[in-house]
Amino acid sequence: MPDPFFEVILVGDSGNIARYKADPVLSLLTRHLNTPNSSAVIFLGDNIYPQGLPEKGNRLRADAELVLQKHYEAVKDYPGKVIFISGNHDWNKGKDDGYEYVVRQEKYLENLFNGDQVFLPSNGCPGPEEVPVNNDLTIIVINTQWWIQRGFRPIGPKDGCKASSEEDFYALLEAMLHKNKDKKVLVVGHYPVYSYSLHGGKFKFKHHVFPLTLYRKKAFVPMPFVGSLLPLYRKYIGAPEDLSHLRFRQLKKKLKEIFSKHPNLIYAAGHEHNLQHIYKNRVNYIVSGAASKSTYVRKGKYGKFALAAKGFFKLKFSSDQKTTAEVWAVDELNENGKLVYQSELP
Repeated sequence: MPDPFFEVILVGDSGNIARYKADPVLSLLTRHLNTPNSSAVIFLGDNIYPQGLPEKGNRLRADAELVLQKHYEAVKDYPGKVIFISGNHDWNKGKDDGYEYVVRQEKYLENLFNGDQVFLPSNGCPGPEEVPVNNDLTIIVINTQWWIQRGFRPIGPKDGCKASSEEDFYALLEAMLHKNKDKKVLVVGHYPVYSYSLHGGKFKFKHHVFPLTLYRKKAFVPMPFVGSLLPLYRKYIGAPEDLSHLRFRQLKKKLKEIFSKHPNLIYAAGHEHNLQHIYKNRVNYIVSGAASKSTYVRKGKYGKFALAAKGFFKLKFSSDQKTTAEVWAVDELNENGKLVYQSELP
C-alpha cells in the first residue's frame, strides 16, 4: 500500500476524561499526533460530561472548563486540523435550554484556540459543513443532535445556518457528496447510523434480569420478566439518546438512502462507548466513542470489528483511493497503545 497522505484520528465521548491526573486516552492521543503526514483530530461529541458547559456561577462550570482545557492541552502544539462536534451531553442532555449550552462551548473553544473555528457546525446549526482537505479527500460534518433536540434549534440564514429546512439539509448533503463523487469522503456526526451496542438496541441477558445496570454497573437489583420491558422499550421505541427514537429514525433512514449512492463514503460517529467497524450496503460505518468509558458491544451480522475498550480509530488515506482503518487501545504496559485492529476498508 502507498504511504498515506492524510490521517484522521477519531476520538469520541471524551467528556468524562480524568480531571486531575494524566488521562489514558488523551495521553495515547498525544503519542499519535507525531506523524510526518498531514492529519486531523476529530472529537466526535459529548466533549463535556455530564451536561455540557453551564453558565458562569453554576456549580459544574469549573469542572466543565477544566475538561475543555485538558482537551486543549492535548493538542495545543499539534499542527494539524482540530475539529470538535457536539453530542447530546453538550446540549445539556437534550433539554430545552441545550442551545445555550452548545453556543457557550463553541465560544469557549474558539477563545482557547485563539479564534480558530474548531467547533462545527457553528452556532448549533444542523450542517452539513464541508471541510476540504485536498484533491483526494473531503470531510463533511453534520449535527445529529439537532434532529433530537428539544427547545430552540437554529435553522436558516436568520440563525446563521446554511440549511433552511430539513429537506434543504438533505439537498445540501446530496450536492456536497455529488461534488466530491470522485474523492474519498468522510462524514462525521455524533450518533451512529448502525450499532451493535446499547443505543442500537443490543443487550446482554443481565440487562433483562438486572435492567438498572444499564445506568449503574453495580445496580444488581433483580427484576426478572418485568426487567425486560426497559431493554425492549429502548430497542423498539427508544429514549431520545437511542437509535430507535422516532426523530432519529427519520434522519437515519434518509442518511442510509443518501450514503448508499456513494460507495467511497465513510461515516464515523461516537455516542456508543466502544469501538466498531460495520460494513453495509457498500458503506463503511465507524463507531469510535470509547475515550472515557467502555460498554458492552457485540460484532453483529455486518460487523467487521467490535471491542469494549478505551481507545480510538485512526484512518489512513492513500493517494490510490485506499483507506486503512486502525484501532488503538490503551495499554498499561505501552504508552504508544496496542494496535488491536487493522484493515483496508472495502
